Amino acid sequence: MDGRKPKTLDDFPQFITTAVRRGETSATGYTKFELCGHFDQAVTNIDQHWFWLLFGVNDCLTATLQSLNAETNAAVLFTHELKEPEVIGLKLFYLSPCWQAFNVWMVLDPTWRWERRKFQGVDAVAEDYEVDEISIVGDREVKIWTKLQPIEGGSGTSRHYPANDQTSPPNPAPRVIPQGWGHAHCDLCRSRIASGEFGYRDHDERWMCESCYQRYVVPRDLAFVDEL
Repeated sequence: MDGRKPKTLDDFPQFITTAVRRGETSATGYTKFELCGHFDQAVTNIDQHWFWLLFGVNDCLTATLQSLNAETNAAVLFTHELKEPEVIGLKLFYLSPCWQAFNVWMVLDPTWRWERRKFQGVDAVAEDYEVDEISIVGDREVKIWTKLQPIEGGSGTSRHYPANDQTSPPNPAPRVIPQGWGHAHCDLCRSRIASGEFGYRDHDERWMCESCYQRYVVPRDLAFVDEL
């Protein structure tokens, strides 16, 4: 430990809701709600598109800024929800969309199940595909690519590299490559955890490097939102 005071949710900009106004409901069943209230401090870098509002025990909303009085910090936000959020009088903690809400909960929640593990590589699925435009990779022309995705714990994660065979039609049939995905990334600092290296894995197959675990999880420190 270096003596620094851990950053907590109370150090985040806080939005206190004084009223909730119901708007129109879309065909998908989501209703627009306006949240009227004020921030407890100036939020000069608030994202103009959307951001997180964290509250309660692992609860959150996605909100968009509708108006903000720079002198009083009074603001109107809006969110789309299936039912009216019960947030009047609550402190809603602002989090940049650069992060995910679970990044905060995985550090703060003492019941979050972390296990120190050696990353051994995971099985991957490979699929070949052909594109219209030719790319020059190294000293060869590439039109056929291979998409590689981990089978376990890699939703939305993929790599694309030139297929070995550029002369035959691509085989689009998925094929399993044992331990074909040879590394993971820390969910906070994005550093690489290579096969054979230790890290911490949670119940959703997310990984955290040992450095971030000791720096943030052990002291329950949310300083990563500013430092990384």
